[in-house]
Formats: sequence, C-alpha cells, structure tokens
Amino acid sequence: MLVTAYDAGKESCGWKRKYGCCLAPPVYAYGPNKGKRKKVGITSDGTKAKKGTIAADISIYPYGTRMYVPGYGWGEVHDTGRAIKGDHIDVFFKDRDDAIDWGRKYIDVTIIR
Repeated sequence: MLVTAYDAGKESCGWKRKYGCCLAPPVYAYGPNKGKRKKVGITSDGTKAKKGTIAADISIYPYGTRMYVPGYGWGEVHDTGRAIKGDHIDVFFKDRDDAIDWGRKYIDVTIIR
C-alpha cells in the first residue's frame, strides 16, 4: 500500500487565510467547500487530528478502520483527502518536517476492520 504523510498545515490540508491577512480566519482553498471557514486540525469526521490519525478512501476503508503501519505504529481512519484514493493512505504527523521526512513509501499495512 502507498503510505504518505501529512500535517495540519495549509500545504497538506488545502486551506489559506481569507484575503491573505494573518488575522483572517482560515478557509478551504479548493473543493466543494472553497471559501468556507476551515477548522484547522479537525478531520473530516470531526475529530482532532493527532498521532495515529489516518486519511483513507472511506469507500474502501471506512471511518474507524484500524491499521498498523510499520515505522509509524497503530492508527485509525478519521480523515479523507482529495488525492487519497484506493490503496493509498496518509498518516498524520504533528510536525511538518516529520511528515516530509516520511515521504512516500510502499509498505505492507495490517488492516483490522
């Protein structure tokens, strides 16, 4: 399975500051919610992103699916992503540098439904 990484930052999650001002609230930068307010760090199922949060194609791996990712640990699907389709998951890191260091890996992931 392809395993990539993300963090809560705008580069990973597709948000921007409305009107470009640092004091403006973040909004979705693209997609069906473009321009609407974005709660940064909140997953698509409404939980707070933390270590162990996984974004997946929920038509294949529904919310709550538990997975063991070697080199990362146990996680659970709580999020989706525009580019996360099929056998591709995205694991959450609090720190952007850690997410970048993870990169893209093909790993045998253990899935518990």
